[in-house]
Amino acid sequence: MKRRFQKLAALFLVGPMTAALVSGCGGSSGSGDSSSGSGDDSSSSGETAEVTLWHYFEAEAPALEALIEEYNEMQSDIHITPTYVSREELMNQYTIGAVSGELPDIGMVDSPDMASYISLGVFEDITEELESWDDLQYFYEGPLLSCQDADGNYYGLPQNSNCLTLCCNMDILNAAGYDSPPTTWDEFLEVCQKTTDSANGVYGFAMCAVGTEEGTFQILPWIWSAGGDISDLTSEGSIKGIQFLTDLVQNGYMSREVVNWQQADAYNAFCAGRAAMFESGTWQLQDIDEKINGTFNYEYALLPMDQEYASCIGGENFGVCTGTEYKDECVEFLKWFMSAETNAEFTAAATKLPVRSDAVGLQDIFTTDERYAVFNEAMNYARPRGPHAQWPTLSEALYNATQQAMLGDQSVEDALSAAADVINPILEEDPLPESSIGGGVANDVNQ
Repeated sequence: MKRRFQKLAALFLVGPMTAALVSGCGGSSGSGDSSSGSGDDSSSSGETAEVTLWHYFEAEAPALEALIEEYNEMQSDIHITPTYVSREELMNQYTIGAVSGELPDIGMVDSPDMASYISLGVFEDITEELESWDDLQYFYEGPLLSCQDADGNYYGLPQNSNCLTLCCNMDILNAAGYDSPPTTWDEFLEVCQKTTDSANGVYGFAMCAVGTEEGTFQILPWIWSAGGDISDLTSEGSIKGIQFLTDLVQNGYMSREVVNWQQADAYNAFCAGRAAMFESGTWQLQDIDEKINGTFNYEYALLPMDQEYASCIGGENFGVCTGTEYKDECVEFLKWFMSAETNAEFTAAATKLPVRSDAVGLQDIFTTDERYAVFNEAMNYARPRGPHAQWPTLSEALYNATQQAMLGDQSVEDALSAAADVINPILEEDPLPESSIGGGVANDVNQ
């Protein structure tokens, strides 16, 4: 397995491979009613099932294509053809394809967006095909939940994940008298107070609170940790979470500019020594050492907790698209693609996290690199955004309210009440799925 991974990693480092968007897609060129078993016919007749797969991976494309090539070579029943499509164009193609029927056989989607495309009819229900697959018990619940509808039916599988943790400039913390990162909100607030140096432009904490999905991604763990949720923004926990972040800004421990900062901006501020701590994602491990260049020591830890530890997941899912002739073959490929060994190899090469707990121990980097160990621990507390067909509307209400509070335009209570007025009618008609997060892995196909 190590030799195979070395080959994969080497291909990954080559750089993005150029590919063009094809004008059509073989998987759904028919009338859309071909999912009734023609996949079985192709297998029994000895013909190879030609399966199309669309993705928006760029730097990760060589790693993806190396695995697909391996799969194509190891058997003759199915041939997967991957095609790169820019993320924006791919989402547009899904929307158009939901009407026209021009869809790939397998499609990639950002995890919080999947519910919207399920509701549009882009993805096929594959619950029956997964019912007897014992491997589902090893998937982290957060990523797996993002592939389901409100009734618990599956439309694909998660392929990679990421989550959020706290990264600390230990030189600054040590100078302020702290030997380790804070673990609770009280400790965190104290560290923020003592490490903020306004005269030198150093803040205690940096995060992204921009008015986009990036902001929602980084805001939600603070609400969840306090016992709140986007489904109940006027609750004590939700108010406490947003008030905590607002106070950091109002007290000068966090820059007001965080309402304009993308995640890369908070990262750059930390690497430049202008923040003692920041909310960090897995992807930043790719070049953090290069950016810091030995100017200070840093350490990762779980995001500090109030009532409980919390984090938020990102990452991509792969779904079986509606109208494919090869539903069974697509599912068989996805099972292999998301097997423990394959998932470990891809995510290690691509600086991402496995979506299964049993994949963590299969690559040394996940256990010997203390930074990855923290992120993998955080996966046990990481929740998905939604899933919900109208997630973009819910998300917009939350990040707008948070910005209003941080900038002092409204009180936290009034801002969240206005957001709840938008969110609650939507959730009354279509509630968020219940989940036992945050902890651990899923145990049943119909959880």
